[in-house]
Amino acid sequence: MKYVPIMEKIDLPARAELLQWDPKALITSEEKTFHKRVVEVYLRAEAEDSQVILLSGPTSSGKTTASRILAEGLGRNGHKACRISLDDFYKDRKYTPLWEDGQKNFETIDGLDLDTLGQCMEDLLTKGHTKMPIFDFTTGSRSTFTRDLTFDEDTCLIFEGLHALNPRIAPLVEKFRILRLYISVHSDYVDHSGKVLLAGRELRLLRRLLRDRVRRNTEAEETLRLWDYVLRGENLYMQPYRPLADLHINSAHGYEPFLYARQGAEMLRSIPKDDPHQELAQQLIAALEGLPELDWDLIPKMSLIQEFINRK
Repeated sequence: MKYVPIMEKIDLPARAELLQWDPKALITSEEKTFHKRVVEVYLRAEAEDSQVILLSGPTSSGKTTASRILAEGLGRNGHKACRISLDDFYKDRKYTPLWEDGQKNFETIDGLDLDTLGQCMEDLLTKGHTKMPIFDFTTGSRSTFTRDLTFDEDTCLIFEGLHALNPRIAPLVEKFRILRLYISVHSDYVDHSGKVLLAGRELRLLRRLLRDRVRRNTEAEETLRLWDYVLRGENLYMQPYRPLADLHINSAHGYEPFLYARQGAEMLRSIPKDDPHQELAQQLIAALEGLPELDWDLIPKMSLIQEFINRK
């Protein structure tokens, strides 16, 4: 479906009741709902014979896993699909732009090497092959290794990244048939009366808190320190381009607050009392307290949610 600004609503107490009776049934239902949303996308891509899919979305929206699921769906239907992360086109950290306060601005498109991206796309179109860069996040610089990529008329290139819908990307892929996607958590979790208990943006923060800890060994204090910059970057560099998307994927799963309840609250309680984000931490703790817990082991291995809870 197209993006609309009105958030969808998930009745959290109703989901809690279902969880108590049959957690596996709740998980299965939510996974099927999300899968149907993704199927709609790759059927659209097939119908339009898309050569490029531009997949954008804010942090912790599920871009990486959604791109994988799309590629697998196209592959099952006999198409070649290649996933390309725009993160691999980051400039070396020493060239990262700065915010006004001197902090590195990891959110702006100016941190990407668009010249190299343009050259890669031109090579694919004219030669049918190119060498894609690989960014090494451990060193903060481009790796000496590259990735060979080929392209023909039956290939679909799936670009995923914060800036995939930015108009500065468009001229680099304008000679291809393009499908534009936007993915986000587009649901608020509410009580029976419709009062918001946990906003969609707050759910993304919980996803990021958990992912940062299990994937990057980053504690909650550091994730919250960067959160203000993340949201500012979304407002400046991403949200203005949401209307450009042909389709919107809501990545919210109705069982998520129960999955994050215990470990999310534990991380937030570790925030120092004098931390400037203490009020936000307490707000999230209040939203999670009293929720029944959901065992991480019940989540299917191929679920988008594994992007945030699975240590690889």
